[in-house]
Amino acid sequence: MDEALIRGVALDDNGKALSGMGVAAADYLHEGIPSIFRTNFSDELETLYRNLGKGEFQDVSVEAGLGRNTRFVGWGCGFFDFDNDAWPDLLVVNGHAFPEVDRLKIDIHYRERAILYRNNHGRFVDISESSGPGILEKHSSRGLAFADYDNDGAVEALVNNQNEAPSLLRLAPKSSNHWIELKLEGVKSNRSAIGARVRVTAGGLVQTAEVRSGGSYLSQSDLRLHFGLGTAVSVDKAEIAWPGGGKQIETGLPAGRIIAIRER
Repeated sequence: MDEALIRGVALDDNGKALSGMGVAAADYLHEGIPSIFRTNFSDELETLYRNLGKGEFQDVSVEAGLGRNTRFVGWGCGFFDFDNDAWPDLLVVNGHAFPEVDRLKIDIHYRERAILYRNNHGRFVDISESSGPGILEKHSSRGLAFADYDNDGAVEALVNNQNEAPSLLRLAPKSSNHWIELKLEGVKSNRSAIGARVRVTAGGLVQTAEVRSGGSYLSQSDLRLHFGLGTAVSVDKAEIAWPGGGKQIETGLPAGRIIAIRER
């Protein structure tokens, strides 16, 4: 049964139904529960629904800093900690659905740049204009997936563009903050550990993440879970809730590593 309306995620703060092309979820506030972000059409705000707990959500788009970009048609989106400061940032890729829009000579275009938001302790700041040519190049983009493809602790973004080659966005220079990546393998649960939930405690912060299959917009990101750790040099505790119902705790995990964890 569709419960979107009673849960608070069907409409915006004004009670208006929006377009909704891409979706992502993350614990962007370190509250232990994932909130939901959604991309929309031009002349609509991007939507951030804060998770209030007990299956209830509230539109906090404007107060969270997402109330300025309305000329874009958003598609793929995702939370990722590009600077490894332990606060998940947000990337959105854009492009209008119809090439004919360029004939109108308005501020909405078929090819559009991406939007990169830095998570400043719960408020998102648009840093796109200072984030280099990879963000500012204009495409009609759709899919967006994330992976640390070269295993150096900095997450890359792969963008699928309409009628042209994809874009691979890589951070340069790399942040000096620490990181860890966890590769989970289910035994009693499914081997890919899809549905596993992880709580990582490091540097006085608790981060949560979930292994998911599919998301963004028709995209699949790396199944490994990446956590920025800021200045912390190790993870004090990683608590894993396996999809089969089992619980597992790992302690004293060193930063700067990709660590495989097998279900016990």
